[in-house]
Amino acid sequence: MKKIIILFFSALLILSVSNQNLYAQYETMSMSFNAGVHTDDSFSFDPFFWTAGLVLDINMGDYLMLSPECFVIVNKFEFGFTNLAPAVLLNFRFESLFLGGGITKWWNVDDFSEPSDFMLKLNAGFKGRNLKLTAYLITGFEDFLENNLVGATLGFYF
Repeated sequence: MKKIIILFFSALLILSVSNQNLYAQYETMSMSFNAGVHTDDSFSFDPFFWTAGLVLDINMGDYLMLSPECFVIVNKFEFGFTNLAPAVLLNFRFESLFLGGGITKWWNVDDFSEPSDFMLKLNAGFKGRNLKLTAYLITGFEDFLENNLVGATLGFYF
C-alpha cells in the first residue's frame, strides 16, 4: 500500500512539473510559519497539543500545490513529550481555497524511540496573500478513521 501511494504522488509530481508554462501566473514557492493546536477526535482536549512549524508551498500549475512541512508538537507546553512531525501533502487549489492529503511520520525527540508508522494527513484551508488557515485530520492506515487526531493551524508567510 505504501509503495502505491508513493508511486501515485511521484507520478502526479512528474506530470505537474512537465509543463514549464504553468508557472507563469503564480509564485513558484512560498514559505510560512504555522502555529496551532490539535487533539483527539472526541474534542476533549485531553490530550492537548501545541504545534509549530514551517510549510513550503510549491505551486505546480494552476491547481496543484506540493507542501512539504515539518512541525514540532508539544503537550501543554510540557517539553517531556516533544515530537517532530514531517509530512508531504499534495493539495488541489481552487482560487484561495485548498484541499489535499499526504503522509506523515512522527519521531519522539526526547528519547529517540522508534518512530510512528506512516499516517495519512488530510487537510483543507484558506491561503491568502499573507496568511494561511488550515484544518487537518491525521489517521493511521491500519486503523483508518479510528483514533484520529484533528487540529488547526494559522500560518504567516514570509
